[in-house]
Amino acid sequence: MRCLGRLACVCVCWVGGIVSATGAADAGAWTRAKGEGISIITTGRRVAPLGGLTGGPVSSDTSISQIYLEYGLIDGLTIGAKTYVELTTTDLTGSSAALGGFIRKRIWQDGQGGVGSVQFGYSHPIESLLGSTFAFAEPGAAPEAHLAGLYGRGWSDDWGSAFLSTGAAYHLRRDSRADDMRFELTAGYAPWRRIMGIVSLYGLVPLGEGTDTSLKIAPSIAYTMWPWLQRNEKKPSGDFKPNTIQFGVSYDLLNRDEGLGISISIWRPF
Repeated sequence: MRCLGRLACVCVCWVGGIVSATGAADAGAWTRAKGEGISIITTGRRVAPLGGLTGGPVSSDTSISQIYLEYGLIDGLTIGAKTYVELTTTDLTGSSAALGGFIRKRIWQDGQGGVGSVQFGYSHPIESLLGSTFAFAEPGAAPEAHLAGLYGRGWSDDWGSAFLSTGAAYHLRRDSRADDMRFELTAGYAPWRRIMGIVSLYGLVPLGEGTDTSLKIAPSIAYTMWPWLQRNEKKPSGDFKPNTIQFGVSYDLLNRDEGLGISISIWRPF
């Protein structure tokens, strides 16, 4: 077997932040090749109760947008940035916005599809920069830094391709807010290169008062736009980098009052 490589890296870098408990994009252990990058633009909505998605009354209605970028600076070292906006129409204090960045260093690779990395990141609230819409935004928003350990493994054979990604991170907050631990487990399977099914679990365990324990499940499906070629057509010349579109849902198994989240993402490699 051989490592899933770039395919796994792209799939793990989907918009975990939209459907996870983190409010920021989560990436897998893989680093990008030098000079290669990806942008992921996501829009989503989270409504409670579930009937609100079909026009019924709602107790919570939140729209979410996110832009995520990552780039291979050198072999084994990836840098990235992300901006995240969450706008709640039913609770003025529930809106938030943040801008952050990270650096991921590969520290281990076994040549059989396994890889381990460490990641350091920082996120800063930016509600004050976005005008009157966020005048009553989340009063507890605070800068935070995180340190994460990441492990991933990919497989590819005649039956298709698959990957598994895990991670654990400590999030340190300022302004007396409680720190927390966050955990991620993601698995993906592609029977052929156009379609991949992905299932993620995101856990959050607060290390103090003020934040609820969370466990979100987030299934999704991603479609990669490889060109359709007839029998006698030539393949595109050069290094072809197809776009991918992803549809996902999320549900918090421990906080069911949050309702159901839906999202759509566009991945554009560069």
